[in-house]
Amino acid sequence: MRAGVDEAALRAVITYKWVKGAAELLLFLGLAATLAFGWKDELAEWAHEFRNSSTRAYAVLLGRALEQATTPRGLHITLLALLVDGVVTLFEGWALHRRRPWGAWVVVGVTGSLLPFEVFEMVHRFRWTRLVVLVVNVAVVAFLVVHARAQAQRFEAEAAPTPPNPGGTQDASGLTGDESPPAR
Repeated sequence: MRAGVDEAALRAVITYKWVKGAAELLLFLGLAATLAFGWKDELAEWAHEFRNSSTRAYAVLLGRALEQATTPRGLHITLLALLVDGVVTLFEGWALHRRRPWGAWVVVGVTGSLLPFEVFEMVHRFRWTRLVVLVVNVAVVAFLVVHARAQAQRFEAEAAPTPPNPGGTQDASGLTGDESPPAR
């Protein structure tokens, strides 16, 4: 039962990584197309209108973030962040999916490297959403550390040669450790 739960959790992490990475790359392409077609001013105007016409607090905050992201510097930083994080996230998903021995450690390193920043932000400006994100990321890191250790032990066990049978007792094939099967 435990192996089934671990496999389901791993599948959930892999799916999350692929969906997140693909979404970031699609956003990157859309934003790059916006810049390529010269619609930067229209994007900034839309962000300004969105902020001014919003009545909900979360929409006003989103509008402010969009306005900051549509400055020339903000657009370039956003493009770079979307591209890098999208590629790295897809790589993490691929490494986990292919069961690479180092795949889980890559995800642990990347996800774990962001935890101090999340804690810093939460301490300075507490929000429940930040707490939820922090808890989820800590759970993912903890799960992947356990998964990576178990995977490393499996690889070591598979790579280790089987020791000879010093006691001369028979194994399931009926041979002792010192015998070889008869030639046919």
